[in-house]
Amino acid sequence: MRLPLLAANVGLCAGLVLAAIPAYGAARPNAVFLSITAHGGTTMRAVYVQCPNPTQGHPYGEAACASIDAVDGDFDRLPSRPPRRCPEGQGSVTATMNGMWQDRSISWQKTFPNVCELYAKTGAIFLF
Repeated sequence: MRLPLLAANVGLCAGLVLAAIPAYGAARPNAVFLSITAHGGTTMRAVYVQCPNPTQGHPYGEAACASIDAVDGDFDRLPSRPPRRCPEGQGSVTATMNGMWQDRSISWQKTFPNVCELYAKTGAIFLF
C-alpha cells in the first residue's frame, strides 16, 4: 500500500517540476531598443522596452507596448494621426527601433523634420 502512494507522490512531484521548467524554444519576451538621433548622428535619447510588462526605463512603457502590439511590431503600420502644428526651425531627428517581436527580429528607422513630427507619427513609442 505504501509503494503505490510513494509512486503517486513521485509522479506528482516530477510533474510539478517539469511544469515549472520553461519548454525548450519557448517564446522569448517581446523587447525593443528605441533611440532618437539628432542630425549628424549624435544620440539624444535611448531606451530598452520589454513587453508586456515594462517595469523600467520608458516613462510610458505600457502605452508604447500597446502601440507596438497593435501593429505587430511593424512601425510602418502605425495609424495616421491628425496633423499637428509643429514649430519650424528645429533640427531633423532619426528614430530607430531594433528588437524581437513574436519570435522574429524587427527593425525600423525613419528621419523626421523635427521631434514634434516624430511624436505626432509614433505617439507614446518614442515619447521618452
